[in-house]
Parts: sequence; structure tokens; C-alpha cells
Amino acid sequence: MSNASKCVIMKKIKAVLFDLGNTLVKTWTPEVTYQNVLVSLGFSRSAEEIRAAIDQTEGEFRKSGYRSQYGIADYVEYWEKWDASVLRNLGISEKEIPAKEILLRWFDYADCSLHVDTMASLSGLRKMGVKVGLISTAYEEDITAILNKVGLQRSLFDVVIGANTIKKEKPHPDVFLHALSKLGVKAEEALFVGDHIDNDYRGARAVGIHALLIDREGKGNDSGLQRIKSLCEVLGFTQ
Repeated sequence: MSNASKCVIMKKIKAVLFDLGNTLVKTWTPEVTYQNVLVSLGFSRSAEEIRAAIDQTEGEFRKSGYRSQYGIADYVEYWEKWDASVLRNLGISEKEIPAKEILLRWFDYADCSLHVDTMASLSGLRKMGVKVGLISTAYEEDITAILNKVGLQRSLFDVVIGANTIKKEKPHPDVFLHALSKLGVKAEEALFVGDHIDNDYRGARAVGIHALLIDREGKGNDSGLQRIKSLCEVLGFTQ
């Protein structure tokens, strides 16, 4: 990015919106978490078997059209139906393990933690008087559980939006527009930071929000994208 374009952004930014998983928080590997939950219930399956069962469930949900109910369906209803399918694909009956047990135990075994640069960037933005928001593809219930687990205060955010907030997911334009409305800022006054090119970066840009792609390991090769390696770099765009 040229210094000139960076200065343009710096003069405009009144709010910074963040993705959650793999942006602010290091999230779990689903098959490993599932494996640990199963062990706690007295069942043993390999990570490879669980990954295959999860992939099969994803395919079934998309084929049946139920995946489109994500964020629309009740939180418990959606995940219990999901877990019932995964268990069935693992050859475990509802009688052996009720699907609700997976959901009840999930966050006891889900490994998640803050990235080392998260608190410094959030605190720095708050001190500057910049509004801070969170937009995730997770259900609001999962967002709350994740924030509690990593010790991140919800009060750090002026707005928190999940898949069931307006019953739409990123990169749908309405998700970003809803956040702007809640924050009372224009698209050109906001900056979005995330790790996913389509859902985060391009989704935000599509409605006129400035965007940065967090690429901590510097593995990306798309030269046209504005990238950062640390969330602390965000502070330089808002001073």
C-alpha cells in the first residue's frame, strides 16, 4: 500500500470491525474437539474418521438444503441436528449418545485462545476513541461462549453480530450494513479486518468498507489485497 492511500484511510476511519475466529481468537480443530468430547462419553474414534463424518454431514446438509437454515434455525435445534448426523455417520446411535450431549460438552473441550496481538490492538483502538465491532459467522451463543473462554470482555465491542443476529451470514451485504447502522458510521469511515478473502475482505469491500486481510504467516500471494501480519498494524490506519 502506498503512503498516500494509507493516509486517506487514516483520515476517515471512525470504526474498526473484526472477524472473530482466526483473527482475534485462535480456534479449535473440529475433529480434535469432537474426539475429546467422545472420549469423555466413553467412545473412541480417530480424528480421520471424525473429519470424514463431519465432511459427510456438511454434504448432506447442503444437499438437503438445511444448511441454508444456519443462523435462521434455533441455535440448539441446528446444532443438535448437526451432531445427530455426525454421530450417525460415525456409527453411534442416539441411544448411545444423545446429540444434545455434544453441544453441552463442546466448550469444555474446545481449545481456543487469544492471539498475542488481540488485546493490544483492541485496547489501543478504544483509547483512540475509535468504535470497535465484531462480526462473526458463528451463532451469538457461540460468540458469547468463545469470548468467555478466552477472557475477552464483550464490553470492548460497540456491536457484536453473529449469524443469527439478522439471520444472515458474511459476506451478505446486509450483515456489514447492519453493523454500520448500529455504529452510526458510513462505509467509507469503517475498516474491516479478517482472515478470509471472500467472507471478510471482499465482503466488506463490496459495500464500500475499507478492508485489511490478516495474514500472520505471510503465506498469501494475491498481490492486489491489502495485508497485515499483526493486528497492531491496524492502529496505524486510525491515528
